[in-house]
Amino acid sequence: MSAIEDGDGEGVVVDCCCGHALLALGCASEANATRVVAIDRSEAEIERAKKNVARAKKEVEMVGGDGAAVDSVDLRLGDGLSALRDDERVDVLVVAGVGANTMARVLEEGGCGGSGNRRGSLKRVVLNPPAKDGAQVRRWLHANDYRVVDERLVVENGTMHLILCAENETAATKRPFTMRDEIIGPCLGAQSPKESPLLKLYVKKRLEWVREVRRQSSLNLTRLERLADAGDAVAVSRLREDVAHYDEMEAILLEFFGVNVEEQRRNVEAELERQIVSSFEGFDDNPTELVYKVVDPEESDGRLGICRQFLDEDAANELLSSLVSSPPVTWAQRSIVVWQPDKGVTKEVVQPRLVSWAGDLPYKYSGQTLDPVPVPEVLRRLQTAVEAKCGATFNHILLNRYRDGDDSMAFHADDEPELGKNACIAAVSVGHTRKFDVQVKSRAKKKTSIFLEHGSLMVMDGSLQHTHYHAVPKNRVPTNGKERINITFRYLRGPPGWRQDDDDATTSQV
Repeated sequence: MSAIEDGDGEGVVVDCCCGHALLALGCASEANATRVVAIDRSEAEIERAKKNVARAKKEVEMVGGDGAAVDSVDLRLGDGLSALRDDERVDVLVVAGVGANTMARVLEEGGCGGSGNRRGSLKRVVLNPPAKDGAQVRRWLHANDYRVVDERLVVENGTMHLILCAENETAATKRPFTMRDEIIGPCLGAQSPKESPLLKLYVKKRLEWVREVRRQSSLNLTRLERLADAGDAVAVSRLREDVAHYDEMEAILLEFFGVNVEEQRRNVEAELERQIVSSFEGFDDNPTELVYKVVDPEESDGRLGICRQFLDEDAANELLSSLVSSPPVTWAQRSIVVWQPDKGVTKEVVQPRLVSWAGDLPYKYSGQTLDPVPVPEVLRRLQTAVEAKCGATFNHILLNRYRDGDDSMAFHADDEPELGKNACIAAVSVGHTRKFDVQVKSRAKKKTSIFLEHGSLMVMDGSLQHTHYHAVPKNRVPTNGKERINITFRYLRGPPGWRQDDDDATTSQV
């Protein structure tokens, strides 16, 4: 009511979608309106409104009051402002109790949008949408040359609503309309969380909503991008724009709480760099050489080797581009069979990544067999370089493509019989840095982690595959759209099921 009183205080107030007409009665008695027109398209609501008006007049007369104010309420059945004659004046228009789409329709069809025929006399619009519709209503007001002059939050029947007061915007009063104005409000945004607990709750709910719709849009984008040929290019482009838009909204809402997203990002990157440096403790500090350390001396002689700069930046970028943009291999998402020790059964699951391979012999693991595939020249050259660095020979290449942070690899060991004992396994990583975990088989909580960086070479040898599991967990650090491809080199001693007497397999091929 005070939002309406804040106007000139005199004139014709029109209450569209009036429902029970209690607001119209309030305007007549408290807002100094000369006349109030209450409109609703529901006959049942108009009948209820008539009863409320009659009751109000009777109550005024019982206390000896003047019923003129109540008599000024003019109830009409109609859809929006169509119930008014073209020559009827509207000074203040109230639309309450409906959503943003209905409000926009009422205003546009009633000549109050853009250069509508009622803009000349209209001094103010008062809108009361659900708080969740605030951004949409503000966007419409700005597009139709209205300026928000007051905003208030109210809670009714457990639901938060927004009261928006807007006046005609002129060239003299026109100001930039920012995304902060849109999603928080030009007036509400001038307050702080400490000043208004209700505003704090409102922004918190908006933040939760933005994060959820961004998550859903990101999932939809990922699903679409994972289809052959990236699916519908137009839909992919639209979803990317949506995700970027929600990112911007989240940054603005966090800024309201004093959180600088850019600073937060820098802190995350700094923490990741700290973890990367820490993970290489115990290795000699020589990034261009392959250096080793025994992972758990009390468990076995199993070693991890790392060459952090096996490929220089240009070579790593070129390799990643060749495997993604015009791949010489075929990528596929395959099903594997995994053992569930807690249930004592096996289960077929879809690998949470893309897979490809090449090599001279078939390779079987987790219930799937990879048939021989010729090695492309780009991978043959890489294999030669890896063999020279490791001093080992390889004849099979397995590629895993981690499209985003949700792609992962569960704990497992490369202990198939055809690999022999103490197998040497090498892996080149290109793309986004990912964490690599090694865990003792006999002690689930004993874990060592290193980070596999762009252009790095990692080697596992000794008895590591017999005493430890390894995994690539899901990534909680934003990948910023970057993929990671791991190219793993193995030496297969024979086809699937091949075995050799233990006495002849006590050493690896190194």
